[in-house]
Amino acid sequence: MEYQCFSEMMEEMREIHKMIQKLTAQKCHHLTMEQVKLIFLIAHAQMNQKEIAQKLRITEATLSVRIKRLVDMGFIERKLNEDDKRHYYIVLSSQGKAVIEEMKRDFHYVHQVVCKDLTDEDYQSVLKVVKKIKRNLKEEIE
Repeated sequence: MEYQCFSEMMEEMREIHKMIQKLTAQKCHHLTMEQVKLIFLIAHAQMNQKEIAQKLRITEATLSVRIKRLVDMGFIERKLNEDDKRHYYIVLSSQGKAVIEEMKRDFHYVHQVVCKDLTDEDYQSVLKVVKKIKRNLKEEIE
């Protein structure tokens, strides 16, 4: 693959990511994709910060920043673990519970826009290529 093709591919991937972030923010209460994923995860199960970080495959420090922002925005809150007072569960606030169904519809809309006119075969082909790129990078890094 020529450098020009590689450069173009990387730029296209970056632009796609930017546009998905922008559309998500427009439709989902000005939240990032990462914040929406965090809210959906919290809505499905009561977990502590360590468990959430593992599920999202991010560091606890990165998660801590996301949690603080969502607490400040009123979507989530920390709930003391009654069995172990040193730890907190991260849960939806009343505001978060009030908008979760709307956010699911909005996120579904984003998904529909992104996947419009893609067949299952198209989707599988793109996913296969992306996974190959990820594997190549992972092999080199590790």
